[in-house]
Amino acid sequence: MRPEQTLFILLVFSLLLGCRDSQRDISKSLATKVYFETPAQPTKAIRVRHMERDTSTRDFFPSIPLSKYDSIFFFNQDFQADGFDYPVGVPNGKRYFKAQEFGQDSHLGEDWNRVTGGNSDLGDPVYSIGNGLVTFSKDVCCGWGNVIRIVHKLPKGNDYEYVESIYAHLHSRYVKPGQLVRRGEKLGSIGTANGRYSAHLHLEVRDFINMSLGPGYSEDHFGFLIPSDFIDQNRPAGR
Repeated sequence: MRPEQTLFILLVFSLLLGCRDSQRDISKSLATKVYFETPAQPTKAIRVRHMERDTSTRDFFPSIPLSKYDSIFFFNQDFQADGFDYPVGVPNGKRYFKAQEFGQDSHLGEDWNRVTGGNSDLGDPVYSIGNGLVTFSKDVCCGWGNVIRIVHKLPKGNDYEYVESIYAHLHSRYVKPGQLVRRGEKLGSIGTANGRYSAHLHLEVRDFINMSLGPGYSEDHFGFLIPSDFIDQNRPAGR
């Protein structure tokens, strides 16, 4: 091979090697660019999904934070619970019955109807089962209708515990979040969850408070109490 041919081949090889190195550098640059940009796109999408999720479920949570309960009840000690009554036919549920029990078909509450059945109890008054703080009063979606949530501070010797009562499918609501109520105070009236069901009161009692409203049915009963059992075990003195 002649010297000039060898020189030409070396020159071409050098140019090709330089192009490959340049491509590698460009690829590195592009990879770095993609590395920084690609995570940003899913992060933005995740944030949007979180906002959408929060927007769709924020109506399921109390509007008063748990951290405020102690101070509210400290300055309003006469609103601590002093016993519990039934939410309809006060104080003992007279002329009402449980149309669906707690745990029946995984039900997380009790459905209360007047003994005359059907929609005969539409508009009947619903009462607070005990002294407490209204933390939620709103018309929400997904079969709940008008819902009221109340937190009760229940003294236990030198200690105390919080329990929560939930009144759902109401026709009307007479109380607002932040309002302190007495046992037997009228909260609203029995409804149909905006026409979804026959009139009845869905009552829940929870000892794990401030959870989402949830689906109303679950095989997992964590945080839920049997409402009528809880009421019977905590009646006011003399009842």
